[in-house]
Amino acid sequence: MTRRRRAIAIALAGLVVLLFAGRWTAVVLADRWWAQQFSPQAASFLTQWHFLRLALELGSVIIATGWFIGQLLTVYRAIGSVQIPRHVGNVEILEALSPRLLLAGTIGLGVLLGVLVGTGAPIGWREVTLAWHGVSYGITDPLLGHDLGLYVAQLPLWRATHGFVLLLVLLAFAGSLTLYLVVGAVRWIDGRPAINTHARRHLGWLLAAVALTLAWGYVLEPFEQVAGLAGPINPSGFRAVALVSPALTGTALMVALISALWALRPRHTLLAASWIVLGLASAAGHYLLPALMRDPAEAAAAPEVLRRLEATAFDLTSLEQISGDALDPVTESPDAPLSLWDHSMTSRMIPDSAELLAVDPALIDLDGKRRPAWLTVSAGPGGAASVLAIADDRVGAAGGPLFYRPGDTLAYPTPYPVVTLPRNAARPLAPNHYLGSDAEGVDVDSWARRIALAWALQVPGLLTSASGPQRLAWRLPPTERLSHLIPFAEWGTPAPRIIDGRLVWLVNGYLSSATFPLVPRMPWRGHQVGAVHAGYLGTVDAMTGETHVYLRPQAAPPARAWGSVAAGVVEPFSALPPGVADEAPYPEQLFAVQAAVLANPLWDAGEPLGHPGESGTLVPDVSLAWAGDSTGALLTAVFEHPEERRIESVLIGGTESGRIRLQLVTVDSSNALPTPSALEATWDRFPLFDQVRDSVRGGGGTLETGPVRLWIGNPGLAAYQVSYGTRGTGRPSVTWLSVATGDRVGAGRELAEAWSNLNGKSVPMPPGTVTGALAEARRWMRLADSALQERDWEAFGRAFAALQALLAPPDSGQKSSR
Repeated sequence: MTRRRRAIAIALAGLVVLLFAGRWTAVVLADRWWAQQFSPQAASFLTQWHFLRLALELGSVIIATGWFIGQLLTVYRAIGSVQIPRHVGNVEILEALSPRLLLAGTIGLGVLLGVLVGTGAPIGWREVTLAWHGVSYGITDPLLGHDLGLYVAQLPLWRATHGFVLLLVLLAFAGSLTLYLVVGAVRWIDGRPAINTHARRHLGWLLAAVALTLAWGYVLEPFEQVAGLAGPINPSGFRAVALVSPALTGTALMVALISALWALRPRHTLLAASWIVLGLASAAGHYLLPALMRDPAEAAAAPEVLRRLEATAFDLTSLEQISGDALDPVTESPDAPLSLWDHSMTSRMIPDSAELLAVDPALIDLDGKRRPAWLTVSAGPGGAASVLAIADDRVGAAGGPLFYRPGDTLAYPTPYPVVTLPRNAARPLAPNHYLGSDAEGVDVDSWARRIALAWALQVPGLLTSASGPQRLAWRLPPTERLSHLIPFAEWGTPAPRIIDGRLVWLVNGYLSSATFPLVPRMPWRGHQVGAVHAGYLGTVDAMTGETHVYLRPQAAPPARAWGSVAAGVVEPFSALPPGVADEAPYPEQLFAVQAAVLANPLWDAGEPLGHPGESGTLVPDVSLAWAGDSTGALLTAVFEHPEERRIESVLIGGTESGRIRLQLVTVDSSNALPTPSALEATWDRFPLFDQVRDSVRGGGGTLETGPVRLWIGNPGLAAYQVSYGTRGTGRPSVTWLSVATGDRVGAGRELAEAWSNLNGKSVPMPPGTVTGALAEARRWMRLADSALQERDWEAFGRAFAALQALLAPPDSGQKSSR
């Protein structure tokens, strides 16, 4: 290579390095500026996180590059010359490559392999950080006697390091052997292998490295067995692994010694025999012996020990198991609010031109009274968003939805937003970025900052935007915002809450582990895990974008360990602003996993009602109920008796001042409720149900039935199902209500009528009978007249609009979206 070409190559390499370094620097600066909006600790934490990732990736690339260059240079020493064909006219000639060019190619190939293998940090920053900090549960596993934190924090790092080293030595051996075969240093002569001394020594030491790495893996196998990485474990299977692991480790060390001796003296038969012995021993130890010793009926530990481990792994330590008549069927209507709507129906109540962003049940504070409602957040064509509060425990005279308005304790049949949000608000499906003087973001007051942000975020508009005071906001979706601020947690679905008249997004943060010992693997976000914890609560103010992360009071040891790593970014739960803790939702994704765990025989809860998930496993059905003490929404999961078609137990999850409350209540078998499928079959046989369906269809609509849900109140337990009438794109209405308690059932157009029918005091009125509409119209007329006399024109307008919606034809009333 001429001096000119060498200079060009060096310049191009330097330019590539500068481009990568510049891009990385711009990303780090952008993240620092973004995090400084929240706190100096957040900026420092994200900067350290970037440097740790860079150090691990550079370290992996340097180690891999140095290793492959060293191996290729060793092979290079055995190559006398390399010839390549060239054509001069019609004549092909062979031209030998110069040693300098061959050396450059060798080094270039080593660099390429090192970059390919080392890029992406094979040893992840999560594993390094958690192992460095350490986790302690104060609980030891019954098989090896180690603290559970060793499996959660240390074992993943050991496995990642072992996998990286094994990949390096296997690639080096396979690549070196291939090159020696190509250059003729390894060949077959008269059916026997022939290898020169240089190649034998190189391959011999590489084989010794492979054997030592295999020995390392055999040492880790008992830990991997206890951690459940090789499938379900029982004591007999573990005893097989405990016997095999030391034997295979010793065999691998012996093979490593023989491979090193072969590198010094050519004993081909001894080398082949040793590797054959290792292969046969490994096959017998991993497949034959465990199959002979395995006893599927033998438990890994005592039931109480396994229950404690499962409770620790899936946040079940606070589970309260209640037996007896705590949820017996009742004769009186429960005092808890009845949830009349669900996620599917409330999603249809937004304007036709709007895009649904979020739906979640919440308590609305109305003049000091907390009322159950559904909050829907939707965005219009211009990007501005609005929040509707739909009353969940009451409907209009015709069964239509009622909406709450700010500063008013009444619910109205016409929707009105309780909160409106501009286009630049933090919300799901928000734009990638927002640039403007009204943005709640980072100042772009200098060209240096504009260039850095444009390069990091790929926003070329920053370079062409008008001068003047402007701000740039990005990462506006709450989940994306929290995932970048706290990257070690997995974040759930944002739940909207109205706190002091402002929209705040509450998001549950989870930690999972694939190596928690001696518990069944559960499906979690597309993979199998042995532990799931809800350790964090994130809050994002929709208007300002202010973001906080709080450590839950019942956080598991891994969550507390990560909280120490991110000290100052993860705040104590006591730092929550007033009112936010009461609005914290129960982690719904964790609740579904907990219900699936309780289906295990250890808990004797029964078989959960559910539906098949993506992996074919049963996903428990989770329903909503309201607590009678106005503390918020409850999550319920039903377990049935596998033979008697009755509800055996109910799992109830709720929160109290942010603390998780979980109860597994056993229903008395003497008068337990039938299963939901049996109840539906009974309700479908009601004489008037067919008339209701025909009446709705005759009006051009359809009748849809919601899920069977539980009504949990102070007297006890009842079941109910709501049927909704829908017409075209209009809003649905509650058309029919079926209830059950014990062995009695009832139905009607509203709750009072259905409960009276259940008690045998009345018969449901036929479809089309008008009973409450006139009384409802009179009530709105009185409110309008009272507002008119007081000259409260706003209240008069609301009451008159409600009266107009009540008396209007069904189509116009249902399509109104004012």
